[in-house]
Amino acid sequence: MKFAEIPGYDSIKDKLTKAAGSGQVAHAQLFACTEGGFGLMMALAYAQFLNCENPAEGDSCGTCFSCVKSSKFIHPDIHYLFPVAKSKKADSDELAALTPSFRNFLKDTPFGSGSDWAETAGFENRTPIINVRAVRDAIQGLQLKAFEGRYKIQLIWQPETLRAEGANSLLKILEEPPAKTVFILVSREPENLLPTLISRMQRVGIPIPVFEQILDFLSLRFGEDPDRLKNAVSLSEGSIPEAIKLMEEKDDDYHRWYMEWLRACFRQDTARFLQLAEEFQEMGKELQKTFLKYCMEKTRKAFIFSSGAGEILHIQETEKADLEKIGKILHSDIADRMLSELDKSWYHIDRNASARMVFFDCSMGMASAFRLPNILV
Repeated sequence: MKFAEIPGYDSIKDKLTKAAGSGQVAHAQLFACTEGGFGLMMALAYAQFLNCENPAEGDSCGTCFSCVKSSKFIHPDIHYLFPVAKSKKADSDELAALTPSFRNFLKDTPFGSGSDWAETAGFENRTPIINVRAVRDAIQGLQLKAFEGRYKIQLIWQPETLRAEGANSLLKILEEPPAKTVFILVSREPENLLPTLISRMQRVGIPIPVFEQILDFLSLRFGEDPDRLKNAVSLSEGSIPEAIKLMEEKDDDYHRWYMEWLRACFRQDTARFLQLAEEFQEMGKELQKTFLKYCMEKTRKAFIFSSGAGEILHIQETEKADLEKIGKILHSDIADRMLSELDKSWYHIDRNASARMVFFDCSMGMASAFRLPNILV
């Protein structure tokens, strides 16, 4: 992976590449990032750059033997440590068994979250961790000289899942690292790492992606469709996986559903609530959650319109007129009640409550919020 594949973060890229060019590479670096952001991608691009045979203009060449192997995640001097769930067979080597799956995960979704990895690996209800055996095996492998690259690189994804014994084993090698060895830890929860570990690493903060960064990333992946791209980015709240899911979904016409539901709520139409609840039940859990999140986002935007600040919003022109109408009847108490009902419903759906009952209860709560004589058209 090249730095060029990651939009933005020019100052961070410049700092990393200049340090490498001058030979001032810290032996242990903590990439602190948000889940669903560009943190892991930055670490992968940095690892490729460190061993690139022909780096130029602040990036790896992408064509040398080292870069080709790095981009396929099979470079013999770049090692990966990641959380796995304990197998029912106590003597099985889960890390080795899942390494091919993790390589595919890096190839397809390097911006993926912990839950995305758990789903890919089929952990079901088991909690993935980085166990002490995996850490000790990694340390033993680092004692050997580099096969091809200038550096031996140990990339540890989600080090916050380390148990105490594993963290202490890692601490020992960070205190006396082998020559030409670089540790890159990518953490979404750096506050949960041992303070002694943090004190031995150089911190590289990877901020949450801004609107334009995700928009540029999606544009490269999906092509040009400005309204749809902007809508997906707006709803993603800085999460690349969420934005991609929104782009990949079929046209379920959330906006039509949202407007029809609000009209039913405004008119206290309980018979329509029951009909919509049946349709909601058929959506499936993830689509139900996405729809509720969509409703929360649009309700917030409608309230912003009511406050006279609609110009700050990224919004499709086809939805603007409807949201302006909604905004005319939304004062803070109504908006707060609606958002509370939607948030509560998302919570219960996420915990596998009956979607039919949750939707009907939410509809009744939304209906009770409307007490003004305006009419939605």
